[in-house]
Amino acid sequence: MNWLATLNESQLKAVIHPKGPLFVVAGAGTGKTRTLTTRIAYLIMNQVEPKRILAVTFTNKAAREMKERVIEMTGPYAIDVWLYTFHAFGLKILRSHIQELAYGYLPSFTVIDEEDGRKIIHEIIKNMELDTAMFSIKGLKNLFSLYKTRRIYKFEKDQEQKLYDAYQQYLQTQQLLDFDDLLMYTLELLENHKKIREEYQQRFDHILVDEFQDTDQNQYKILKILADKHKNLFVVGDPDQSIYSFRGAHYLNNQLFLKDFQPESVVLEKNYRSTTRILNSANQLISFNTSRPDNKNLESDLGEGFPVVYQQTYSDYQETFYVINEIKRLHELGYRYRDIAVLYRNNALSRLFEDTLIKEGMPYIIYGGLSFYERKEIKDALAYIRLVDNPHQDFYFKRIVNIPRRGIGLKSIQTLEERAREMGVSLFEAIDEVDLRTKAKTELLNFKAMILKIREEFSKLYELNELMPVLMHHTGYLKMLKEEGTEIAEDRINNLRELQSVFRTADEYYEGTFFEKLKQQLDQIALYTDLDQEQSPADDFVILSTIHQVKGLEFKTVFMVVMEEGIFPSEQSINQAFQMEEERRVAYVGMTRAKERLYLTYASQRLLYGQKRYGVPSRFISESNTRKTETPIAQEFDLESHYLAVGDKVNHQAFGLGVVVSVKEDIATIAFGMPHGIKQILESHPSIKKIKK
Repeated sequence: MNWLATLNESQLKAVIHPKGPLFVVAGAGTGKTRTLTTRIAYLIMNQVEPKRILAVTFTNKAAREMKERVIEMTGPYAIDVWLYTFHAFGLKILRSHIQELAYGYLPSFTVIDEEDGRKIIHEIIKNMELDTAMFSIKGLKNLFSLYKTRRIYKFEKDQEQKLYDAYQQYLQTQQLLDFDDLLMYTLELLENHKKIREEYQQRFDHILVDEFQDTDQNQYKILKILADKHKNLFVVGDPDQSIYSFRGAHYLNNQLFLKDFQPESVVLEKNYRSTTRILNSANQLISFNTSRPDNKNLESDLGEGFPVVYQQTYSDYQETFYVINEIKRLHELGYRYRDIAVLYRNNALSRLFEDTLIKEGMPYIIYGGLSFYERKEIKDALAYIRLVDNPHQDFYFKRIVNIPRRGIGLKSIQTLEERAREMGVSLFEAIDEVDLRTKAKTELLNFKAMILKIREEFSKLYELNELMPVLMHHTGYLKMLKEEGTEIAEDRINNLRELQSVFRTADEYYEGTFFEKLKQQLDQIALYTDLDQEQSPADDFVILSTIHQVKGLEFKTVFMVVMEEGIFPSEQSINQAFQMEEERRVAYVGMTRAKERLYLTYASQRLLYGQKRYGVPSRFISESNTRKTETPIAQEFDLESHYLAVGDKVNHQAFGLGVVVSVKEDIATIAFGMPHGIKQILESHPSIKKIKK
């Protein structure tokens, strides 16, 4: 067992723990996976039968890699370890015992995914002769999930209960289970069937849990029942990295475990990822949380490292310039682009950084997500706008004719297409002449009237900034997202609000009528998307990501941007102590992704969600004891620095060649040839390209 020699003192103490419950509080970068897999190997080498060990984690990838490590350490007989995701474990139990439940299931049941679940709900609404346009299908599916995972205990409306009952009845009749059922029914078997409960309590001598801080209420109850007999429950997790409450993670499980099992604790504090200065800032920040089960303090042998840089800028554009200039400098110093991550609190905040990276020709990807202009809600909104601008574009018509749902099905669209081909006209024009059942025809006529009404209202506008409120009001798209009531829906709403910023900015440099300016902006967005798709080598790119998406990853350099009160922490959390602590944990996760360099940036003013706002630094900056650092790095960046300088020659997409006359704040005055003359334009706008000397 020479692999024990590779462990530090705390890891070894956890691995050779004799018996009974143990809480391994594993800080960021402290080798939790190594500790967990080595514990399994240690048990096997000490005569515990592999089949009497259960280990659960959250992803198939983690389960597979952990099993491979254990087999590598102990040999092929470790294949018998029960090492599964929580859902895979539930599936295995239900394949053997689901017929014991009173729902008529057979062991040959089928598991459906989220999309299948939504389709079934839609079909049920139709079968109940309800108007599908009156419901958010995603919202209902999410509500049912909340109920099954015990995050809510009753429905607010009788109709919601009836739809849920009908949904479950359909699943049972058709021998189907959704993902939430896998755990809900497993828990029901263990709670209500003594023989099955005792069988699995007897079967496992040791139970190990990875990422314990992410468990939900049902998962904890399953673990508690299984370990009730022998108490050998070994959990590894970091309460300070519990950031998934919106997915059901129950932070109080940490306290429940301490109360229910009274475990010994081992704290892993030696960090193998980050330098001391980064860890000191992270430790200072998280110390402001009062509900921590263990007050660990991460330490490192990697040296003091570079100071944490805190940079204030005048505007959001200057913040972006600062970050991009630093990335350029680091790249020249030998850092690969892939060593660098720009992290933000929510997806809508990526737009300005995307714009500037494209402008500078620097490779990037949106990690775990889509480019701003490729997100569904943005594409939907732009499809509406393009259809209003030109109602005869069938591609955009088909994309949004039934979003939000209007009861216009595929069959109706096929009939409409056939009629349009017969007449040689667009789908929009064929609506009046198509022969359809009354409801579908009425909804199509209503849709056509809505598009014409929006066009009429657009024709009364001058500022593009006024476009989005009109669009969202008439289409009902925003209302649809609000009814979903999920974290993802809120993110999508913020993205639509940020699209408002795009159109507000367009007002400052495009000229002409409302529709002339709109066409120029739509052309620019189309060009943007093309540029985004042509980004260079997939093996070396700057990472843009929300902090949630990169939990578990690490980078040599991390920029945590838009660190402003009301954004990070969010406005919703400021007066809610529990939410504020989770926001602080999110910031802590972001900081502990950094190995060598960490930057915290904020702007005194920014254009966000179509509104100019004046910001103050996030409390997380002062709580991390990070001060404006007077280093050569910070000194190189002048708060009044600009992308353009007097005398620079530029090329503008619409106005052609020009010369910069002056630059004040973020506005450049540029002299173009006739008939355009002198223009004042935001210097950061992607339509402007500086001509290299």
